[in-house]
Amino acid sequence: MMQTTRRLAALALVAAAWAPRSALAQDAGSPPRFRLFPETATSADPGPAGAAPAPQPGKRFWMAAGELLGLEGVALAFNRYVADESYARVSWESVRSNLRTGFAFDDDKFTTNQLGHSWGGGFYFNAPRTNGLSFWESVPFVLAGSALWEMVAEIQGPSFNDLVNTTLGGAVSGEAAYRLSQMVLDDRARGGARVLRETVAAVLNPAQLITRITTGDLWAVRPERGDYLGPSRFVAEIDAGWRHFVSSSRANPDQALLTLNLRYGDPFLRAVSRPFDSFETSLDLSAPSSAWLTRVEIRGLLGGWDLDPGSAKGRHVLGLFMDFDYTNNDTRLFSSQSFRFGLLSMRPLGKDVELRAEALGVVAPLVALQNDHADESHVLVGRAYDYGPGVAVFTAIRIRRSELDLAALTYSLFWTHTSNGIARNSSIQSFRAEARIPVAGPCSVGGSWSWGKRISTYEEFDTFRTGATQWRAFVSCMFR
Repeated sequence: MMQTTRRLAALALVAAAWAPRSALAQDAGSPPRFRLFPETATSADPGPAGAAPAPQPGKRFWMAAGELLGLEGVALAFNRYVADESYARVSWESVRSNLRTGFAFDDDKFTTNQLGHSWGGGFYFNAPRTNGLSFWESVPFVLAGSALWEMVAEIQGPSFNDLVNTTLGGAVSGEAAYRLSQMVLDDRARGGARVLRETVAAVLNPAQLITRITTGDLWAVRPERGDYLGPSRFVAEIDAGWRHFVSSSRANPDQALLTLNLRYGDPFLRAVSRPFDSFETSLDLSAPSSAWLTRVEIRGLLGGWDLDPGSAKGRHVLGLFMDFDYTNNDTRLFSSQSFRFGLLSMRPLGKDVELRAEALGVVAPLVALQNDHADESHVLVGRAYDYGPGVAVFTAIRIRRSELDLAALTYSLFWTHTSNGIARNSSIQSFRAEARIPVAGPCSVGGSWSWGKRISTYEEFDTFRTGATQWRAFVSCMFR
């Protein structure tokens, strides 16, 4: 499925670059100043001359269902007749066999199961989401689309881990992609600026492009920006630097590292009222490494309850989060779909300076974790990592000034029990300390030290203990 989603994304980008070309002749009407994240038009802004008013948004259930089935049909046809994949040679007999055998764990690669299916589920999620359905109304589409694919579109038996990863990971990654792409779209734009916006939005959310082509929104010019969601606050940080692994024999000890951090909204703002009105995303890219994308974390706020509204001394909020975590950095192979619930606190310390803290409990329906006996594991389950549920505790404290975290400490302790694999139980501890110093304008320099330890017990093998320590040094730029 990961190859399928890549191909669909490539087709979407081609369409995004081609479809708005009719707007190129209208460059003279474009505003003189380009803003990637446009502001909502005021009542005094009449918009481009001759533009049609934006239609009232509605819920297009049947269009959403048609897009979902169309995505699956195109993907299946491509896999079968163009890529000639053996698993796509489906028949009525393979469907009957899948229905008889039921769901089990598969033996696909770690990146395919944990990253590919979570990203691919975002396509299923955004078929209804971009057709006017809410977050919660879109989640059943992902579940249905994943179940249909597992039963009908592959000859191998339906996979339980694919169903969970596609549904939960697709909801998290899909809503984050939807929110980010909504920030870019502007129905008032024309010409080259419009092509750029539509292309960026298609990169972030390819499924949205299909909806915009179907409805004609891709090339429609209107006096209003459109009914697009925007954050109450948005911060992007790019860190470029180096990291050194101190106590690991597996990794290249020195790696170049690029980190992207996004903060959309703020859980302490009262404007946060819907799922993912506040979320955080973090990506690590490193080299030399066995994988260039070594970490993806997305944490979205599903709901928050203000414990002391109006207090001048600080704020306390009970928050419920939905998370996606993926780590593949040579020293650790870990991924989870999880929910967090706990207390978030914020206390002002001075002008534009605040102390933030959180203490959360974590429940993970499915965790993927490396084991320490790859040969035996491949014989028994066909892969070198295990599956099972998990629970964890997480705590963090940081000092933030004008959106910059001057200092931060985080700690987590994760327990997981193996449902499918060779380990019996595992525990994972992680600690990180980080500091940043402003140097000029939005730029800062920083460093961090982190430590991790894993203990895994086995029925047939001795208990295994492993740990790794790493240092980071980086230059950072913030965009607000």
